[in-house]
Amino acid sequence: MTSDRNFDDLAHRFCNRIYGGLKGDIRLAVLNRDLAPLLEEGGPSLKVIDAGGGQGQFAMDLAAAGHRVFLADISAQMLAQAEQQLQERQLQERVTLLQRPLQELVELPELQNADLVICHAVLEWLARPKEAIDRLRALLKPGGHLSLTFYNRRALEFRLLQRGSFRQLDHNIETGHWGGHPGSLTPQNPLLLEWVGDWVAQAGLAVVAHSGIRCFHDFMTPEMRDRLPAAAIVEKELAYSRVEPYRQLARYIHLLCMLP
Repeated sequence: MTSDRNFDDLAHRFCNRIYGGLKGDIRLAVLNRDLAPLLEEGGPSLKVIDAGGGQGQFAMDLAAAGHRVFLADISAQMLAQAEQQLQERQLQERVTLLQRPLQELVELPELQNADLVICHAVLEWLARPKEAIDRLRALLKPGGHLSLTFYNRRALEFRLLQRGSFRQLDHNIETGHWGGHPGSLTPQNPLLLEWVGDWVAQAGLAVVAHSGIRCFHDFMTPEMRDRLPAAAIVEKELAYSRVEPYRQLARYIHLLCMLP
């Protein structure tokens, strides 16, 4: 990738494809579980930055719980949808919207010394993801946390292996081009856990939670998913989200990191 992805052209698809439905329920359940120690009811109000937050579903839930949130994205269309949600939920006083690239957030004095920085499903769309982690780390106060989710390349490799698409897999590995057509939500730069783990360690961050998001959901047939209660699938996803080898094949990886 030579430039970061702007989702102005696909903003309308995100609500249903990323945030909505069973996929969104699984994502939210894993994130809530992993972040629960930081977000205990009755605890202190946190300063939260959602970098590349798009429509900001998760960030707005944090604002509704009483935290102060800064939601930043480069997409004007995404932020317009976020603004509509703010008005509907009456959260304008707790959420500030910023049309800024992730790399520039460190330049804003009001964003320094954050308790929690969120960067969910962003790294895989960036030209220089390692640099992004360094920038995000600079926003944290000592003892602050960085919540990262990223698209797992191992899951994409396994999907191609399941389909027998060996030629496409070899081509993707050789060229480094993984995305589909321009309107696809498959990222151009899916990441390996070992890469991100190294970048996090080099930034001086310690991993305190490591989970998979959608460890088996995407491998089920649509007929089987429709037959089972959604709550049962979410329950089992939570149960296996920290168990190997299922975690290694999850569609997304969540790392909760702390700055000592």
